[in-house]
Amino acid sequence: MKKSLTFLTIISLLLPNISLATEFNPNFIITDEAMQNKDAMNATDIQVFLQEKNSYLSDFVTEYIDGTNRKASYIIYDSAQKYNISPKYLLVKLQKEQSLVTEDSPTQKQLDWATGFAVCDSCAMDDPKIQEYKGFVNQVDSAAAVMRSYYNKYVSQSWIKRAGQSYTIDGEIVTPANNATAFLYTYTPHLHGNENFWTIWQAWFEQSYPDGTLAKTSDSSDIYLIQDGKKRKIANMTSLVTRFDQNLIITIPASELAKLEAGSEIKLPNYAIVNAPSGYYLLDYEYKRKFDSYDVVKKIGYNPDEVIDVTESDLNDYSLGEPISLNEENVTGKLLKLKVNGEMYYIKGNKYYPIIDKNIAKINFPDLTIEDAEVSEFSTLNRMDPILPKDGSIIGIEGSPYIYVMENGKKRHIADEKAFNTFGYNWNNIIWLNFYSGLIIPDGQALQLIEQLDTLDMATKVE
Repeated sequence: MKKSLTFLTIISLLLPNISLATEFNPNFIITDEAMQNKDAMNATDIQVFLQEKNSYLSDFVTEYIDGTNRKASYIIYDSAQKYNISPKYLLVKLQKEQSLVTEDSPTQKQLDWATGFAVCDSCAMDDPKIQEYKGFVNQVDSAAAVMRSYYNKYVSQSWIKRAGQSYTIDGEIVTPANNATAFLYTYTPHLHGNENFWTIWQAWFEQSYPDGTLAKTSDSSDIYLIQDGKKRKIANMTSLVTRFDQNLIITIPASELAKLEAGSEIKLPNYAIVNAPSGYYLLDYEYKRKFDSYDVVKKIGYNPDEVIDVTESDLNDYSLGEPISLNEENVTGKLLKLKVNGEMYYIKGNKYYPIIDKNIAKINFPDLTIEDAEVSEFSTLNRMDPILPKDGSIIGIEGSPYIYVMENGKKRHIADEKAFNTFGYNWNNIIWLNFYSGLIIPDGQALQLIEQLDTLDMATKVE
């Protein structure tokens, strides 16, 4: 299946400096590379981004330049492609100027002047001189076009701000470290407006590792689970091997790990039976499932010496799952394959979950043996939604060149080969799923690189 991965060529890349500024630096807002990366998001990525923001623009359709009716996501994408300007830049402009990305019911005025193009501090929106720029399409197209014109003309046009020269902005001296920063001040000659741009950019597109990532640094053997924006140290090997796939551990810069808030340690193995003051529990990944009585524990067949005594605080990070009664079967789950047609299911308690690709079973249940079953065995069970690959899994879809990482039940498109390598993923860990799986698994936001130049880099890029 590797032949389907058209962008793959395995190469060695040094990890770039991907740490990000934590405070607004008026001299450096974004890189020229980021500003001019027209392929930072494809049309689908933009559409998913708008949907996840519950944006009015996700369903907004209007007449485009070619006379066809087009979605906002297509208009943003096409304008970015046409002028070699990042669609991320356009999304941030739409938000900064008119809050259109997060707005669920904008006014016509907001749509008509979507990026604030041609509306100067002293201009009225009904000024006849600027009406040719009115309308969502014109605004998005013009915002991309003018940024490209700055790059094309800044050498010959002295009114365009440029890197390395100092300007007085709102009473302060600003010396843009690169042209992207200078051009942002050319478009919006105010500190506050550009700080707003930077704040939105950081919030939306800052480098981050997906939930479910297993990470370590090159100078330490400690392994962490990244979850909800925190790093949770895995305290012992038993907890690691019973809950996670060690092959998915990636090495990340110490600076990236350091900026994550520390969460609670993971120190109890999966499927352990624990005895807390409130009763006996089975630890089932993120859940603590309480036994109705100790008789249920004995029925399962656990040796009393295997029960771990814990405090209530040890269980604080586990969600309360369904209780376990004396009559419950399949407490830890099993895999069944129907003899009649080969369809696979995961059975747990009184529920059964379709498995839409056998490789998902390998990802989620590597220690379970597949058993043959008759249809009659499902007669008393309740059907649930299909099992999706667990967080942190790296997947490909047959017939598609794209590679994804799973996070919170969604597949996040890894933008390109450089992103794949920089995040530390391993090509050998890609699991290929069938085309139907690709349709079933919902899309999440694309996983992009936000590369920050260090001081030396910025100095050498001044033109």
